Amino acid sequence: MQLLICPGWHRPELTQRFLQALLTVAAPEKLWQLPPYPSLEGLSWLLHQANAPRQQQPLTVIGFSAGVVAAYPLLLGWHQRGGGGSLIAVDGWGMPLLGLPSVYRLSHDLWTHRTSYFPSPAEGQGDFYAQPPVSHLDFWASPQQAAGQGRLGNHKPRPMTALEFIAQVLSQEQCR
Repeated sequence: MQLLICPGWHRPELTQRFLQALLTVAAPEKLWQLPPYPSLEGLSWLLHQANAPRQQQPLTVIGFSAGVVAAYPLLLGWHQRGGGGSLIAVDGWGMPLLGLPSVYRLSHDLWTHRTSYFPSPAEGQGDFYAQPPVSHLDFWASPQQAAGQGRLGNHKPRPMTALEFIAQVLSQEQCR
C-alpha cells in the first residue's frame, strides 16, 4: 500500500501524533507526507517519487482540513495519469469531492458531517462522524480517542473510533 498524508496548517506535532496512531493499524509499503502544497507542485513531486512502476499501484491519500484542498486535485491528477487510489478526507468541510471512485469523509462532529456535501455512500465510499463532538485539531491528533459512528458503502452506521474507521478503509482499499 502506498500512503500519502496531506495535513492542514497546524503545528507539526499534531501530524506526528496522527502518524503514530495510524502506524499502529497500518504498515504502508511507502509513506509520504506533503504540506498543503499547490496541487500541481505536489503532483510533480509525487510523480517523481512514485516513478512509473509504483504509479500502477493504488495510492491512498489522507488529507486533513486545508490538506484536503491539496489532496483532491493531486489524486485527480494521479487518476488522469493512469494511477488508482482513494481519498480519506478528514474534516475537509465544504470541499466537494466529486469525480473520484473512492472517497471517505470523516467529520469531528455531526453538524460538520451533515453540512458537508456527500451523496449516499456506495461501494468505495463511506463516512464517519465523532459523537460526542471533539475539537477539530484533537480529531486529527488523536483519532483513536474520537468515538462516533462510521459506515462503509450502504451498510448501517455503527459505533467505532475514527482510527478504527480509517483502518477499515485501508484494509478495504488494500484488498482492491
